[in-house]
Amino acid sequence: MKKYFIYFTSFLLLACNDNDDFENQITNPEQTKIQTLSILDEQILNGNVTVTDKLDFKFEYDQDKLVKVWDIHNNYTENLTYNNNLLTDIDITGYVYPGLVDHVPLNVQRKLTYDSSNRLIKSENTLAYANTKSYKIFEYPSIDIIIIKEFYENSSNIVELTSIFKIHLNNGNVTKVEIGSVTNPTVFFKGINYEYDQKVNPNSLIDRNRILGLINHNFNLSVLQDYSQISKNNVTKKTEYLVVSNGAEYLYEPTNFTFDYQNNLTSKIIFQYDWPASTGLSLRISSIYGY
Repeated sequence: MKKYFIYFTSFLLLACNDNDDFENQITNPEQTKIQTLSILDEQILNGNVTVTDKLDFKFEYDQDKLVKVWDIHNNYTENLTYNNNLLTDIDITGYVYPGLVDHVPLNVQRKLTYDSSNRLIKSENTLAYANTKSYKIFEYPSIDIIIIKEFYENSSNIVELTSIFKIHLNNGNVTKVEIGSVTNPTVFFKGINYEYDQKVNPNSLIDRNRILGLINHNFNLSVLQDYSQISKNNVTKKTEYLVVSNGAEYLYEPTNFTFDYQNNLTSKIIFQYDWPASTGLSLRISSIYGY
């Protein structure tokens, strides 16, 4: 899977086959669970379309809890375990997977820890590689802020801060994700702004602790982990920015998405990015949801 796919589709999580009986099956969109996800990744060069990748995921539930995510080719399997209604373990196994070259086969575990208010406070990798560890710490300075700090601990027990994110929430939606400096955690030098419609975001029906607790992007495609997925509405615009010297935001070109809906739920998302006309090159990603 090309890195363009990883970066441009980070908020897409779950989707798949069209269903002629879709409207008849959906009676309560607020409680509908995603069952399948298909993602078609295409390159368009001077009007000629080439399929780069096609991903097909399925989702399994135990009543209202997601317990398994896997692709139909058995290259990626994610099992989730709960205790007292809280997600406590994420185990990922598999083989060759698009975009992954570092860890084949996949063998990744995350253990999630909570505070007395049932807020996620730690997600750690319980399978150390070469006596090294990695983990995330979650802080909640206010009701509408989540700070995520990712750490790496080497075989000499030296701990290093590797990344920091500040998530801003408003009215149930993630409006901004700031990316901080590991050398000065009080400084946030770039980020992402999100805009939403008023439709139900199917991804928000998945346990948000799964989105927060998943391993780093070099272990799993960003398509499975973007913080806007915990939002109650669907993203219509995603804009990356840099913070310039005077503190203002320098905006990159917005990333826009086209949504198709049935019964207030997303049935298809299409994203197309066109490089400068002189290149004749475009990227198109289609995501189809099944319920």
